[in-house]
Amino acid sequence: MAGLAPEGSQFDARQFDAKMTELLGSEQQEFFTSYDEVHESFDAMGLQENLLRGIYAYGFEKPSAIQQRGIVPFCKGLDVIQQAQSGTAAATFCSGILQQLDSSSLITV
Repeated sequence: MAGLAPEGSQFDARQFDAKMTELLGSEQQEFFTSYDEVHESFDAMGLQENLLRGIYAYGFEKPSAIQQRGIVPFCKGLDVIQQAQSGTAAATFCSGILQQLDSSSLITV
């Protein structure tokens, strides 16, 4: 049945809809914000050197539209909802996670 969560799931669509209606109808509009900063290159995003090397090693040359707008707010720890038509949203998500990792605590083999 469409709209129902799989058996055993804790997600309740009715509760979600009620909460979103409450939030959208309230005066607390700061809940929804837009992040307008656009970065024309990966270098301009202030990413760690190791991450930049990895991005370029995988063949990325210029960030896609979602990457230009999505990596930096994710790295800043903001809650982010993004949508892209191309397959570059995963790289946006992964770049944000990797930027937040403390590489000094990673174990190398």
